[in-house]
Amino acid sequence: MMDVRSEKSKIMVNRPTNTCDKITMNGEKLEEVTSFKYLGGTLSKDAASTAEDRI
Repeated sequence: MMDVRSEKSKIMVNRPTNTCDKITMNGEKLEEVTSFKYLGGTLSKDAASTAEDRI
């Protein structure tokens, strides 16, 4: 079983209108962010992504 915590969950919306319907989990509205880290890189709302150099 997977335990998902709403206080740690966030959303990123990438639509032309930049509006988002109210998205909730367990009755709590999820925070909207403009970027997030994923697998060592950063994904951003403007469709840019960066990969960090690793040695």
